[in-house]
Amino acid sequence: MSSKFIGSVRLHAPYHPSIVIKLDKIEFRVDNSCGANNGNKIYLLTHFHFDHVRSCMAGGADFLSLSENPIKIYAPYDDRKEYGQNDNVFDIHSKMINFHSKGRRMLVPVKKDETLKFNGTTVTPIPLRHTVPNFGYYITNPQTSVFVTGDWGGSNCENIQKLISLSPRVLVTECRYFFDEEIKIAEERMHVHVNDILELKKELENTLIILTHISHKYRELSDIMKITKENELILAKNISFNGVSYRIRERFK
Repeated sequence: MSSKFIGSVRLHAPYHPSIVIKLDKIEFRVDNSCGANNGNKIYLLTHFHFDHVRSCMAGGADFLSLSENPIKIYAPYDDRKEYGQNDNVFDIHSKMINFHSKGRRMLVPVKKDETLKFNGTTVTPIPLRHTVPNFGYYITNPQTSVFVTGDWGGSNCENIQKLISLSPRVLVTECRYFFDEEIKIAEERMHVHVNDILELKKELENTLIILTHISHKYRELSDIMKITKENELILAKNISFNGVSYRIRERFK
């Protein structure tokens, strides 16, 4: 068995949606903050709920960047107009991010049929049904594939079939709820229950499944960690992987 790892997944916290995927020296930063050195970083936003947008909007060290070009943040072109606004959802957030970053960051619209290419790595946006338009991102290179879901309805059959058809080597998915009494609320809020993941796991036998963005109500993680361990699911801070194995390099404390 080869011990050479070809990629990694880093999570900020079990509750937070921020994800960093490193493949072949490129960092794909999903729903993540911006930094000063962005030469090898690609920023992706899954949807316009504030817990996902806020990292793109606030904080970061991009003011230290020596580049004259603004940081590009690729995001779904959400053309909904809400609450009597003249601008659509994408344009409103584009203006907000531009304002708060003093022009150092810019949203780049992505549509569902587009494909992004970065030095031999392809990023394909895959719509997954949620309460607002949401893109999962299917990231592939000649060696491997990673799918990051954003927020999605785990009981939605169309969503499930999309994931099965892609059959990624690594699936990084939200998993908001874990207990039987929470199944209904997961469905109502179009989030994911661990039972949804366990059903999906039966169809994705060769996929490494990494959980993230769990509910803030689980301040004590011991019960959640027990469930994930018993079902061979991963909830950890830093994971390296190759085509046949993985290593947890840092666990949540």
